[in-house]
Amino acid sequence: AFISGYESIVRFLLLPRQAGVVLLLEFLNSFRSFGLRIVIYNYITNEYGITDTQAGKILGIKGVVDIIFGLLGSILVDIMGVRKVSVLALSIAMIGRTLVAFGRNRMSLFFALYFFSPCGDSLLAIGIYRVALKKLTTPLTRPLAFAVSYAAWNLSSALADVVVDKMRNSVSDFELDESYGWLSGVYTPIRQFIVVTWVFVIITFFIAFCFLRDETVIDLDDIDDYDTSSQTCQENRGGADNNDARWMNSVVPHDATPSIPMISRRILKKWFP
Repeated sequence: AFISGYESIVRFLLLPRQAGVVLLLEFLNSFRSFGLRIVIYNYITNEYGITDTQAGKILGIKGVVDIIFGLLGSILVDIMGVRKVSVLALSIAMIGRTLVAFGRNRMSLFFALYFFSPCGDSLLAIGIYRVALKKLTTPLTRPLAFAVSYAAWNLSSALADVVVDKMRNSVSDFELDESYGWLSGVYTPIRQFIVVTWVFVIITFFIAFCFLRDETVIDLDDIDDYDTSSQTCQENRGGADNNDARWMNSVVPHDATPSIPMISRRILKKWFP
């Protein structure tokens, strides 16, 4: 059903603060992922002297390995939770992106593309933050939250496209001499852009490590339909009336907590009477 802009703002402010962290991670993750994807072909052919045919084979093999690790990542999320998988994947992705951004030989490139990228980037590409977003929303706020998530993803992808195009046309090569050690060498506009995505990976890692939490929220007035495998709400209903049929017949996860919006309900009522 169509909702007004006013109602959209209210529903967005009803989201818990942790949802804001997840949406920010979605934005950064999209820039990191899509940014590399749009330049990787030109990068490996221009920087490493790889032919078009070889590049096609390399990226084709990488695609297969990514799919395999993506399937394994879906299982890991169920076992370990979103936060642990996110921190683990970003830790590995930092190593892989470092090799891509600053490496100068094919061996480092192949290690990054065939091992570190699948183990890191592919785990982040399976929608783990949308799993977190589902747990952080109720039936009322979930459609808008997912809409904002997709908007953030697409906006960041478009931004990456604009930035790389701007850097290609406006940025010149620069060179660091041998005194800089492993950082030395010529930095073309495309390599400089990959360094930018490397910075995004580091920022994303610190945000996930410091602020991301595995949480499941519920709202007493907006009950979700959970699987019957979860613990019954009779153990979690926090003093709800025994005659409340909705709670007596509902099922919620054992670790669910009350939904606390990013703006307190008192302020929301004052702003939006």
